[in-house]
Amino acid sequence: MSRNLELRSTFQFSGEGLGTLAQPKETRFTSTSQQAAEATESVNKNNYGVATLMSKAIFNALDADMLEMAESYCSKRLASTINKGFDSGKNLLSLRNTTSSLEGFEFNTENTFNAGCCTKFCLREGAHKGHIILHVPAFVPEKELNIPKDATNFKISARLISVSDFERNGEQVSINNKVQHAKVGIYETTMLPVLRISTQPLTAQLSIPGVGAIHNDVSAVLIMAIKFYSYKDSKFSFMPESGMMKIKTVH
Repeated sequence: MSRNLELRSTFQFSGEGLGTLAQPKETRFTSTSQQAAEATESVNKNNYGVATLMSKAIFNALDADMLEMAESYCSKRLASTINKGFDSGKNLLSLRNTTSSLEGFEFNTENTFNAGCCTKFCLREGAHKGHIILHVPAFVPEKELNIPKDATNFKISARLISVSDFERNGEQVSINNKVQHAKVGIYETTMLPVLRISTQPLTAQLSIPGVGAIHNDVSAVLIMAIKFYSYKDSKFSFMPESGMMKIKTVH
């Protein structure tokens, strides 16, 4: 079942875009090589600022349990991964440039999704960009999941998040598609028992709501997570340290 989640950006946008990420004024004479080095540093700062904004858009789309599953400083590690994928020689900053490094990004390196989950997640593009059909074949939880001690139940969660491209023009950096930026489509199963028998196959459609067909200047990031719970004294207790979460695809 899909639900909508409204996100709040921690960046202030002007009518022109993200604003000015200006290089400090230099009052003394500098050599040509020093000027070149300072210009490169300014570009790197601009790129990292955009990478940080993209990372925040992704983290703002996660629910409280997912945020608790992510390890400390994970948002900075994600921003650094995005930044490394940018081409410093180009003015267009897009997640499409970072697909190879982002796909498979683990939010908890101590308990990785790849090591803890053997079941298949079948993905197919839907009718338009920002629309994905997710299918999970029947599987035996105790055989195909790394079940933590005391866990009695689990959930499979997914987030499909839109992230706009950014454009650098000199010292100005602006967002290309503010309307479709930082929106999210949500899917989460009901509470599933940890058993030695097969689950039922699961099929879900994820789409980013309220923005129509996603434009070419926007990337869609799919995050998959498995949350574990312990049932005791007639209540479920979340086990964040045992959860697994990664970026499955970027397109």
